[in-house]
Amino acid sequence: MILDLSLREISGRLCMPLSAIFSAICLSISSVVGTASGAAGFANAELPAEILRLWPYHASLVILGFLLLVWGMTFARRKGPGWLKKHRALGVTGSTVAIAGAVTAFYMVSAASSVHFRVPHAYVGSFIVLLLMLTPSFGLLQLKVGSERRGRVRGVHRLLGRALLLLMAVNILFGILIVSSS
Repeated sequence: MILDLSLREISGRLCMPLSAIFSAICLSISSVVGTASGAAGFANAELPAEILRLWPYHASLVILGFLLLVWGMTFARRKGPGWLKKHRALGVTGSTVAIAGAVTAFYMVSAASSVHFRVPHAYVGSFIVLLLMLTPSFGLLQLKVGSERRGRVRGVHRLLGRALLLLMAVNILFGILIVSSS
């Protein structure tokens, strides 16, 4: 419900593009999963069935969260009318969706095996979750602090946001390589 209200504020025609993006993500994921035969950490073995079953959900949530965060960043760069409300709604929604993707990954690995952190993708993903919590926190904090500290807090928010988007893009590529490697 909150997601629906926030997104309607941003654009009246938003549901159609998001639905098309989500469908494209699911199709591309299913094509990659269909050909996956192994991954780093599962050398010369098939991926466990639980990972194959849950991986599309993890990837879809993380990619959708990433796209929402990038979209939110574009509003902050353009600074048009109502940009802050749109930037905040997309940032919080994108962070929440991406964290849901990370929770899905944690459950997926727990159900498949008891060993976490086998590959760099997991380490980077854990750091990304930290950034997903810190970046919006600093964004909201800059609205609450006095003007003498606002510039410094804004700089930290921007730095964390840029690092977050870069690391998410790299980690998405790591994840695709893990699933598509044989």
